[in-house]
Amino acid sequence: MTKFFTFLLVMVALISCESNNAQTKTIPTLEYQQLLTETKNNQIIDVRTEGEFMEEHLHNAININFNGNDFEANIKKLDKTKPTFIYCLSGGRSGSAMEIFAKNGFKQVYNMQGGILQWKGDQLPLTGAEANPSWKGMSKEEFEKITNGDIPVLIDFNATWCGPCKKLKPILAEIEKEYTGKIKVVAIDVDENKSLAESMKVTNIPLLIYYKKGKVEMNIEGFADKARLVSAMKLK
Repeated sequence: MTKFFTFLLVMVALISCESNNAQTKTIPTLEYQQLLTETKNNQIIDVRTEGEFMEEHLHNAININFNGNDFEANIKKLDKTKPTFIYCLSGGRSGSAMEIFAKNGFKQVYNMQGGILQWKGDQLPLTGAEANPSWKGMSKEEFEKITNGDIPVLIDFNATWCGPCKKLKPILAEIEKEYTGKIKVVAIDVDENKSLAESMKVTNIPLLIYYKKGKVEMNIEGFADKARLVSAMKLK
């Protein structure tokens, strides 16, 4: 009898876990757009900051800042039965937010893989003041001048809100100091240099690109430790 009840408890736990996770998914932008178009009575939540949202966002999206103190309180005001589509700039914040939505009983939650960066890379439509912007931030000419110098350059595409970017920053500073004269690190904030990031199809951050006299020698997406970077750039 005891074994039977233990079996039942395990099965209930498994079924519960499956039901909680079955409709909580991170999906590619094109699939996200198709599902969004086909799904009636949905709600679209942009979890970026208000400033990011005002510049450009998906049509009919509402803004609830993931980093705001009232984030969880605000999502509790939403209809948990509606299919919920969430996104941020690159997928990091919305990925964390998805867990909070699930914890709060939302039945269907879809997170956009790659976020707005990938959405724009796929040339999908946006609305807002910057939906059709003029060039913003560092120009291509300035970028090419930086990467064509005599000293090799490690370009660090990042953002102030990006956790892995913050973790990477002191490592890059240490490498630049240790290999003075052999490498220069240039940090480029994708929020402040949107046009350049878009033109180079930056869809994930941190993104490290190593140049020698204008030629790309290395490209690493995501966090990398010091040993991996030093080895990849063949620094001695």
